[in-house]
Amino acid sequence: MEMLRYILFMVCIISGTNVLADSIKDSFQKKFGQLAREQDRFAIAAGFALENNAPITFVSGKRYRGAGLVGGDAPWHIGSITKSFTSVLVMRLFEQGKLRLDDPIGPIIIDIAPDMHADWQAITLRQLLSHTSGVPANVSVFHLRKSGTSDPSQDRIERLKVLWTKPLNDRAGQFEYSNVGYVLAGVIVEHVTGAPWEQLVVSEVTQPFGLNSAGFGAPTHASAAWGHRQILGFQKAMDPNKVTSDNAAWMGPAGRLHLSMDDLLRWGQLHLSACKGRAPDFLTQESCIAMRTPNAADYGLGWVIHRSPEYDAALIWHNGSNTMWYTAVMMVPKYDLVIAMATNTRNPKLVDDGLQDLMVDILETL
Repeated sequence: MEMLRYILFMVCIISGTNVLADSIKDSFQKKFGQLAREQDRFAIAAGFALENNAPITFVSGKRYRGAGLVGGDAPWHIGSITKSFTSVLVMRLFEQGKLRLDDPIGPIIIDIAPDMHADWQAITLRQLLSHTSGVPANVSVFHLRKSGTSDPSQDRIERLKVLWTKPLNDRAGQFEYSNVGYVLAGVIVEHVTGAPWEQLVVSEVTQPFGLNSAGFGAPTHASAAWGHRQILGFQKAMDPNKVTSDNAAWMGPAGRLHLSMDDLLRWGQLHLSACKGRAPDFLTQESCIAMRTPNAADYGLGWVIHRSPEYDAALIWHNGSNTMWYTAVMMVPKYDLVIAMATNTRNPKLVDDGLQDLMVDILETL
């Protein structure tokens, strides 16, 4: 009799959970439909994941004008959200004893940077990943547009050589968002491991944890949307097979990944699990918490940390754009919630406001 009562009790819990999940899904789909109707020219995708349940995602719109509909499994360019992947790569190498977060980088790469200025030599990986190193935000427009070789790893070094011979400003220790800093972090992991950053991301991060949709550059998947660039006030769809469809390959560690909406949500779930000590094969709990601990200006190591007084909860998030896409992902650890949204044009207001509305709707239901 006691066992029967227990079974009935568990059935009630599971049924209640399913009813709640269905209620959230229905409301989310309705709000997503409204967002899609408000801007029907571009493709849009959004989704959420609760606890360890499978992500729920929705997509709308055409791949580009005159083309077919974007696919539900289509990858989206995630821009600077790539920084969280580079940070995880560094943390995994730290856990393997191959890197130290607070050692100066000079001695690590002195053989490929013998002319590196002392200011740069004193920089640490923790500073690079938290944007507190004082290095410039970007290279000059000339070097940004300069044609690269077929070897992104070597191109990274060539671009950085232009900068690292010069002294830094006096902003070391202060937050100053820097793509260059993450490119330099990529160079360091390449030098220590002897493998390209791209290969390491696959072997250490995406492949072992089933993020099979991940790739580099603008997505060429048959059902993927094309990014749009603004030219003379007009939005032009960019063929992903052309070099102008994304940032140069050497900028990979700072923002050149794409992946499906499902996998982006799974990425958030991996972090939620690791920070609760439930995914030590991904990251130790200590490493995960270090990533979401602010160093300066609410930025940790690859993630932004924001406190929401309204919901008495921390929000862990990042956004990204290569100026032709815009994507944002947010985690709410208190509720084991991940939510994300993307579109194939640079439209921060649509995504940021839409994501906020969708998140609030879910939290008010939980």
